[in-house]
Amino acid sequence: MKEKFSKVYKECKDPVYGYLLYMTKNVELAEDLSQETFLKIFLNLRKFKGTCTVKTWALTIARNTFLTYAKKKSPMLLGEQELDENEGHSGKPEDYILQKEQGELIQEILMRLSEQERTVIILRDYEGLSYEEIADILEIDLGVLKSRLYRARQKFRKLYTQNCKEVMEGGTSSDRE
Repeated sequence: MKEKFSKVYKECKDPVYGYLLYMTKNVELAEDLSQETFLKIFLNLRKFKGTCTVKTWALTIARNTFLTYAKKKSPMLLGEQELDENEGHSGKPEDYILQKEQGELIQEILMRLSEQERTVIILRDYEGLSYEEIADILEIDLGVLKSRLYRARQKFRKLYTQNCKEVMEGGTSSDRE
C-alpha cells in the first residue's frame, strides 16, 4: 500500500499542487489543500477502480477539496491572496518586472473568471490534460467541456484585451475617476 501511494504521490504531486496554487493564489493554502488531497487519496486508494488515470482521479479529488474549502470561506478571500513571485528569479531587472507584471495580470484575469472557467483553462492550458481527462474530472460530456473551454478562453481574451487597452490609454477607468 505504501509503495502504491508513493507512486501516486510522485506522479501527481506537481499537477495537484499546481492546480491548487492557480486556484488559490496562495502558496501556504495550496500546500495545505495538497496535503488534504493526498490524505484523501491515501485513505481511498483501495477504492480507486482504474476507470480513469491516477492523475485524473487525483485532480478530481484536488478540485473537490478546493470547492469544499471555497464554499466554507469567501471566494473573495481566495481572490485577494498574493503569490510570491520572487522565488527563483534570475535575469535582467527589466525582464523580471515585465514578467512579474504579466504574471500578475494573468492571475488577476484568471481570478475574475468563474471557478468552472478557471478550472478548464488551468487543467487544459497549464496542466496539459487531455479533453477526456478534464471531462472525467468535471464529470461532463466532451462536447460540453469543449464549449466551456472555448467560452472561458474567449472571456479571458476579452478581459485581457480590455486590460491592455486601458493600460495603453493611460490607466484603468478607476484611475481616471
